[in-house]
Amino acid sequence: MTTLIYPHAAELRVVDQQLIPTLIYDDPIFDYFPLTNSDYDLLIWEQRDNYIGLQQVRGMNGTPPRVKPVGANQYIMRPGIYGEHEEIDEEEITRRRRWGSFNETIDISDIVRERQDQLLSRQISRIRQILWTLLCTGMFSVLDVKGSVLHTDPFNQRTFTALVPWATFATATPLMDFRNVKLYARGYSMTFGAGSKAYMNQGTANVMLANTNAQDLYGRRSQGLSTLNTLALVNELLTGEGLPTVVPYDAGYFDESGTFQLFIPNNKVVVIAQRANNAALGQFRLTRNANNPGAAPGAYTKIIDEGEFKVPRTIQVHRGFNGGPALFFPSAFIIMNV
Repeated sequence: MTTLIYPHAAELRVVDQQLIPTLIYDDPIFDYFPLTNSDYDLLIWEQRDNYIGLQQVRGMNGTPPRVKPVGANQYIMRPGIYGEHEEIDEEEITRRRRWGSFNETIDISDIVRERQDQLLSRQISRIRQILWTLLCTGMFSVLDVKGSVLHTDPFNQRTFTALVPWATFATATPLMDFRNVKLYARGYSMTFGAGSKAYMNQGTANVMLANTNAQDLYGRRSQGLSTLNTLALVNELLTGEGLPTVVPYDAGYFDESGTFQLFIPNNKVVVIAQRANNAALGQFRLTRNANNPGAAPGAYTKIIDEGEFKVPRTIQVHRGFNGGPALFFPSAFIIMNV
């Protein structure tokens, strides 16, 4: 049988370490949900309850009253089980053979790498889609090819709905809306003021910038007395008032029909708080996986040559992961319906 040269799984994992930072570099979602490996078969994390109450007076020679220790909540979720493969078929292998040559090795490393890069890109797109859907809707649900829900999870999402839609330019109040959202930080160790971010797609940002309400955004002026008709000027105003910075975010993915889907839909704003101690707001954890050597956590990759067992000969390139989001501070995310 003709010998084929292709990278093995360990070599592809080394390539991953170079490609993944590139694929996630431009997406701010990974600033809040970094990718981590977790050597458990479940997604498990604990969250300590808030400190409450005021210290009690005991008086001279008085016995100090006892205070109940702060409790904690444990969260457990089954990870999603993801995986798919691509094939290098008989025709691609045959065309690689040099005419008139026999018993020579055929190098298909570049084809395997190309397949693996595509599978890795699809994996990162899936993770991004899960995270942004979770923040925009309060839950995510992933269907299998038969339409059954195999991975889903909700959280108690806090929302704010503008009294006047921003598209009603003459009476909408985007500036007042951000001021009201800032109040959602009360009782939490975080801020929805300066240092926090308000993510929206460019279409929603364009609607905000088109405001003509003289009692709100349109009535504010720059130092030159011009209207705040650029995002830079609006953000300067928001920062000066201790409000979230607007970040246009137009990323998305192409679905299986080739249609582009935005991660953040129109008329939605995802406001993400800044924690007082800059603590991580969550993680996307890749959990233990039996397809890895030693059932190690993280994504798996496999190259399967079926040449000795099947006609026509094919090479299967596999990739997948077990995992899901761990949301440590649900209160840090506000969805604005505008």
